[in-house]
Amino acid sequence: MEEVTLEDNIAKLKHKYKMSDELIDKILFSNSDSDYLHPINISTLLALIDVVDETERLCIIIETMHTNLGMSYETLASFGEIDTEELKRFLQKPETLTEKKKFVLAVRILFMHFVLKEKYTVETNCDFIND
Repeated sequence: MEEVTLEDNIAKLKHKYKMSDELIDKILFSNSDSDYLHPINISTLLALIDVVDETERLCIIIETMHTNLGMSYETLASFGEIDTEELKRFLQKPETLTEKKKFVLAVRILFMHFVLKEKYTVETNCDFIND
């Protein structure tokens, strides 16, 4: 596996994602002691955003909220304005949901994730974070 460096990540954030030095400093070099918030971890997650497909990312967040927070599929579906069976089918076979329904589900679930993220642990499947 290719070595991930903070310098390479910062360069990608500047050039590909048009982040200013000020924004990079604000995001990467906070006063947190958390290992998860270490600059190399944050910069790697941002620089490699293209690695995980958006639909896969949404499914991972839904499953994480279900597993780690104990939120039922019925509750998640209700927040996403779809019925429970549609949500379960989507998790198994994402193409079963229309683009409009997937968009509404994604916006609502990601808002819930933002609001509730401090209430549960988020496990990552990203091997490059744990190396």
